Amino acid sequence: MLERPSIPSEGKPMKVIESLLAQLPQALAEKLPDVKLQDQDIRVTLAQEGLTRDNILPPKLSLADFTLSFDGAVEATVRNFNSPGDVDENGVVGEPAAANAPASDGSRPQLLLGGNTGWMRYQATARIKSAGSTGSLPFVSGQGKSEVFATLSDYRAHPLTRNMREAAKEDLSHPRLLVLSTDLTKLGPGDAVAWQVRGTLEAGLELNWADLFTTNLANLAFVRTSELIELKTALDAKVGARVSLTDDYQLVFSRPAASRIQLAVRKAKSREATLGAGLNLQVELADAEAVRKRLGEVLTAITGQAEAKVEELVDKALDKVLSAEEQAQLRTILERLGLDPQLVLLDHLKQEWEQLKQKVSSALDTLVKARVAASFQYEYLRVSESSTLLEVELDEATALRFHGSLLRGSLVDLLAWLREPANAGSYTLRNYLNTSSATLQSTVGFTLGLGSFEVLKARSTRKQTWVNQENFQGARRQAFLGQRAYEDSFLGHRGRWVVDFRADMETFTLAPTAPDFRLGLHMLLWGQKKKLSKQELREAVDDAVVWGVLDANDAATVLTKLDAHVGKSDVETQLELKVSDDMLRELLPRLQGFDVKLFSRALARAMPWSEQTARVSPEFRKLVYAPIWESYLNEVLDKGSFLSGDLSPTRAAQIAQWFIERDATVKPLASDLLLREKTWNGTGGKFTFAEVTQANSGTLGKCRRFVEGLVRLRRSIDERRSGEELRAVHGDLEGMWNTGFHLRAAGALLAEVAKATPRGLGGIERTFTVRIASSQEQLVFSTAWGPSSTT
Repeated sequence: MLERPSIPSEGKPMKVIESLLAQLPQALAEKLPDVKLQDQDIRVTLAQEGLTRDNILPPKLSLADFTLSFDGAVEATVRNFNSPGDVDENGVVGEPAAANAPASDGSRPQLLLGGNTGWMRYQATARIKSAGSTGSLPFVSGQGKSEVFATLSDYRAHPLTRNMREAAKEDLSHPRLLVLSTDLTKLGPGDAVAWQVRGTLEAGLELNWADLFTTNLANLAFVRTSELIELKTALDAKVGARVSLTDDYQLVFSRPAASRIQLAVRKAKSREATLGAGLNLQVELADAEAVRKRLGEVLTAITGQAEAKVEELVDKALDKVLSAEEQAQLRTILERLGLDPQLVLLDHLKQEWEQLKQKVSSALDTLVKARVAASFQYEYLRVSESSTLLEVELDEATALRFHGSLLRGSLVDLLAWLREPANAGSYTLRNYLNTSSATLQSTVGFTLGLGSFEVLKARSTRKQTWVNQENFQGARRQAFLGQRAYEDSFLGHRGRWVVDFRADMETFTLAPTAPDFRLGLHMLLWGQKKKLSKQELREAVDDAVVWGVLDANDAATVLTKLDAHVGKSDVETQLELKVSDDMLRELLPRLQGFDVKLFSRALARAMPWSEQTARVSPEFRKLVYAPIWESYLNEVLDKGSFLSGDLSPTRAAQIAQWFIERDATVKPLASDLLLREKTWNGTGGKFTFAEVTQANSGTLGKCRRFVEGLVRLRRSIDERRSGEELRAVHGDLEGMWNTGFHLRAAGALLAEVAKATPRGLGGIERTFTVRIASSQEQLVFSTAWGPSSTT
């Protein structure tokens, strides 16, 4: 981790020429037309030797811990920007967004074309060398070379009617280099300076501790299969982290108004020529004791008892003073952990307990760092080239204060300052990792940003975009964003959800193909904060059973635990299912053909909950409605109508009636629903089989296309097809989650198929989270599945 950077020393500044140059360097004068800025577009290149010889640039600039050398053999450039349509490869100058344009995560130019002002840009390249033997520079070489280079740009605003030669003569009389903090004070309105380098970029995050576990309990499941894990955490607990990575970035300071500075950190075209090189992302927790402070909560979740109580029982066992009741209690804990209950009688019980705590502590530390790293990388890879990672407007004094650390790629100190409540009114934060907040980044699914529910606030939105970053060899690193947010009254208060299809690359490749991408699927079903009725709570817990998050026994336990809050406190629920890259690749071979029985079972489990026997649990719904769905889907198939429509709701009601009246399994379970199921009255209900098929049209077509998407995905990987195929894959898949009913069915389908894999349901992250407003607590529940994690 980098030391906190110091502000560069300016004891040996470059020579500043306060008077106007007598004449332009001959090499520049010959190439620069004697016309107005608005009259001609120019791109002039010249050897830096002429600029250093005429004392416009110093041959060497010595700073506190590194030096810049402006080699004469390297070319400098002079460009102008005078009208909309001009393209600045640095992204500093550009056109303003249209007034009615949608919000975009793309480039945000700081200097806007289209008025009476244009810009002259002077750009030079410097070699960076360490000034001494102590310490390491946060900059790294690119293009396979050992030298480290930086590109420095100076943007000067001028009226479009200004003569370009006269403007250049004035500008080059006192050139500005971003490495000198005093040059920030010399920025005129509309001016900017930029610094681009390949190096270590360091950012600070402040996370909600509770959010780290909403999809990550599986890695802490040191318990046997079928045990309920319940993790209780305070909602206001925070954890700070520093994240560092290696990439090409650009730092820009501009002056939007007197005494104000707008700064931006942007991704830049990569100088890395090694195709297999990754981001080298590292995470350190700001508080080294953060894991230890929360270890007790995790141990309580794993053992099912408060940590202090387990410690007491272990000590009593060693002293041979356990009562019969306490001995039985300790045996139950050991069995839950998959340990030999006979340990209760052995002297090395304490040693086993301490070893378990150490394992849990290590796993917790690894989990938190991995979760932060993966989430930050997910967001970072989806910030396009030339787009801002951080953009903020603040006063000049504050910009000067953080100039040195920003120059070296550290955003940590500035972000800490932004989070201070006392500073809230003195800056305007425009962007930080695709959000508008530096105070808290929540972690949900693969992301940092979904936790704020910004996506959920935008109803029925769809994002399907490619983000590309190129290096100078033309190799690409790509990320695909396939994300949809929905709202549907079918699920009542749980009627909003997000599904995220992940596909991204960590390294550069000349011709990206599908196998180069890491894949994943995240599904989140959100229950808005409100005082829940008993039925609403039952429905929310039923979702968790449908998706395999809880088994039936644990569902009853969870309902009992939450019953005290029914109708009394505002409660927010959150159900999540996350399929990682390796697990998704395990599932693919098992979904390469349309299995009508498999999909019928998933659709049956997804039928709405009610207190009637046939609807009270997913297993009963499967027994009753799987044969009904199978008959319905087969009839649609036989009619060849799955692409154009469904059976009529009247016919759907007839199918349900036949099974309830005649099927030996269905009849005893669903006879009390016969009257409702056999009647189609067209009132717009969403309960009966006919109403569900009417409200969620095209079910067979969506199921078949879902399978086609997975077939396409597997072939794309096996045949090394273009990564562009992933867009078509997302289009095929998303029909299975564009209604609340189909969303429930998709989760049920994935859960059933996962059970057939070697890791079982334990291979999928599954959690049911409940946030209780009155106590400011969060409870995360999950039934442990798959092989025991203790082996």
